[in-house]
Amino acid sequence: MQIELPLAIAPMPVPVGTLRYIQLGSEIVGYRFRRARRRSIGIVIDDDGLRVAAPGHTPVAEVEVFLREKMHWILKKLSEWRAAPKPPVVNWSDGATIALLGSPVTIALVPGRRDIVLEKGRLGIGLAPRGDPAALRKRGIAWIKERARSLLGERLALYAANLGVPTPTLALSSARRQWGLCREDGRVRLNWRLIHLPLHLVDYVVAHELAHLREMNHSTRFWAVVGGLYPDYRKARSELRHCSHRLPIL
Repeated sequence: MQIELPLAIAPMPVPVGTLRYIQLGSEIVGYRFRRARRRSIGIVIDDDGLRVAAPGHTPVAEVEVFLREKMHWILKKLSEWRAAPKPPVVNWSDGATIALLGSPVTIALVPGRRDIVLEKGRLGIGLAPRGDPAALRKRGIAWIKERARSLLGERLALYAANLGVPTPTLALSSARRQWGLCREDGRVRLNWRLIHLPLHLVDYVVAHELAHLREMNHSTRFWAVVGGLYPDYRKARSELRHCSHRLPIL
């Protein structure tokens, strides 16, 4: 068993499934279709738009009948999805900005250097001669992940001590739909993109996952444990739900 803290909107992975099209009312809608081990047809609208999964034996014609039956719901949700704020895309160029712990940081490319230094709201990234943009991006993300590992490890140790439990093993996650996850064996996974959020939201996620070491559920007892670690958890939980769209696509 594992307990996860959902992430509402996260950076987009490579879409999965075959791209197909169907006319719903006056609109031609594209959707990603895949076969899955399931008993019925399932539809999801998320970062990738409309996704459809169906049992292996279900004819495509039957899938399309199902989609037409759900036409009004699909069109309404697609409209909401298109209107929703989209995360910013970082181009890793001089003067671009990212957020670290909720504060804007300006990227500055520094020719002739190899290190990466954060100082006074400026992230100086050494730019080697004939620097490859892909390599620059890779180095920048690696630096951010390492900084996230250090920060999350510190906060995990702090809140574990407050809870009176040993600091659990930490693994960084790049999960698409969850901020954190706690397993029954005590291991904790935290999304490295938490580094972009204000520290109080990082602390809430850490407290949430650690509380599962006491209660592997979301019962009243569980929230009492969270409240003991992080008294203002209701406000943080609400804020977390509304800030996901600000996470950059690195």
